[in-house]
Amino acid sequence: MKLAANLNFLFTEGNKSIAEKIRLAHKAGFRAVEIPFPNAEQDDVLQAKLDTGIQICLINIALGDSKFGSASVPGAGENFKSHLEETINFAKKVSCKKIHIMAGLIEADEKEHLTTYKSNLKYAAPILAAAGIVGVIEPINKYSLPNYFMNSFQIAYNVISEVNSKQIRLMIDIFHLQHIMGNVTNAFADFKDIIGHIQIAQAPHRHEPDVAGELDFSYIFAVIKSSGYSDWIGCEYKPKTNTLEGLKWLEKYQVQL
Repeated sequence: MKLAANLNFLFTEGNKSIAEKIRLAHKAGFRAVEIPFPNAEQDDVLQAKLDTGIQICLINIALGDSKFGSASVPGAGENFKSHLEETINFAKKVSCKKIHIMAGLIEADEKEHLTTYKSNLKYAAPILAAAGIVGVIEPINKYSLPNYFMNSFQIAYNVISEVNSKQIRLMIDIFHLQHIMGNVTNAFADFKDIIGHIQIAQAPHRHEPDVAGELDFSYIFAVIKSSGYSDWIGCEYKPKTNTLEGLKWLEKYQVQL
């Protein structure tokens, strides 16, 4: 497996910049990271990447004043287009090939949100293709983020099918999958042709995979392998104690960074 450190969740001890977290992740042995859009520290992030040789495998789309994105928000089309362009430009600088396109919170009729969402993703697809970048959409469970528009794997599947572009793919976060629908084995069978990225965390408390919880990661890692997915897998979990102590789970599953 190819594991990436999600820097929204790992190496957060102390008030550290994204660039500092990149250096810590590299020192710990990670070869890739997932990052939020770096806003004011783009130059520092680029320098940290160059200094360490680490790969930035996923960037969350720039958010501006919106905390959870605007891709589905009616009337926010210009914001979405601006944030998409800004993120693509930075992604190209750091050779990142995936952007997490965040849907935003429900602010109007859900049918209007869905229409807006599909329209914005159709707009994004050819722009992403020209840049050689994939946009991934992620269903997020209602317990972690109430009122987030994209909270259904079936709706995500339907949207991706309608957009009909290889540049718009599904991100499966195992933690959210378990909360939303469970049925991990069949979910991977149903969605394997549209998977663009995977993230891992134990449910229900989002800790390391070896912490007691609802999921058997020995089995889940085998399911991921059998699905044919071979790209980076994001470690998007909350360390139960601290980041470095939490990495002991790698030994249990005989995983190397």
